[in-house]
Amino acid sequence: MRRILLEWPDLGLSAKATLADDKNPELCDDLWNALPIHSIMNNAVITDGSMYCWAPLLSHAPVHVKERIDKAPVGRLRYSQNTGNKVIVQYAECNEDIMGAVLGQVDEEDIETVRTIGSKALESIFMTKNELHIRISRLGEDSAKEDARPTLEAPDACKAEVKALVEKILDRAMECSRAEPEEHKLVRTGKNAGMGSCGQYFSTWEFVYSLSRDLSMYTLYPISRLCRKEEFDVRTLESIYMEIDPTYTNLLGSYGMRTLREYAREFRALIAAQTLTKEEFTYILDAFVLYTNMIAQWAYFYYPWGIGCACYRFEDEYRHYVAKD
Repeated sequence: MRRILLEWPDLGLSAKATLADDKNPELCDDLWNALPIHSIMNNAVITDGSMYCWAPLLSHAPVHVKERIDKAPVGRLRYSQNTGNKVIVQYAECNEDIMGAVLGQVDEEDIETVRTIGSKALESIFMTKNELHIRISRLGEDSAKEDARPTLEAPDACKAEVKALVEKILDRAMECSRAEPEEHKLVRTGKNAGMGSCGQYFSTWEFVYSLSRDLSMYTLYPISRLCRKEEFDVRTLESIYMEIDPTYTNLLGSYGMRTLREYAREFRALIAAQTLTKEEFTYILDAFVLYTNMIAQWAYFYYPWGIGCACYRFEDEYRHYVAKD
């Protein structure tokens, strides 16, 4: 069994865990091969009891074992490919009956540490917005080792312009795994001048959050999965992408995420030339998914979830979660 170390340097705390090689070996391989990684810690805003980070990697591994998260043990590690490629740490009871892919388990002696970190993650996302960073590495690995740069397997035959675009996107994804993109900071602090009706910018901020989330998790990643199916040729995949992408990226660019829009325009120019192979299209798309995932994690973290704590609260009879079969 392979062992990993999860560290929260802002708190000076860490936890050891064992990967579930006996349950989802390919999924564990994907994480293991990407280590060490750095990301920002987020907390679930509906599920409760779970904290997670978007991992700077892209997994399409088969998932053999899932479990209901409201019946999973505290200390469970999960991995969610479909919602941003997230490493999830369960630190308390969860209140959703969805299924989660089993990634591993935190050591028993570190469970209380994980509970402590979870309470800080919850406080951070709802109230303080103090960034809580996480580093995941192989247990026993040199702590001074630099974080791994996100990588993708390049096609054997790859045009220079394709490789150049992918490298540029991955470089930016690496930057965004460690720090909030400056463009997003300008949006959420109202410095994207004049973008918002009635003299306010909250509506623009909300659009950037929701569009970046849906673009990365629920649009680009499903297309990435379609790229792995033999029945879809490259021209069909390009048509699907072109039908969906421009609305997202043109709006996001107008609202302040201009680097994202520029990368999308470069991608569309290559598509327009009708010379990409399926492997090249997949290579660029995967890089784009990885990059937008890194943007989405910051949009999610800084979104003002605490507003809900001031406005709408459960009545006492509806306050506690009840598992239903």
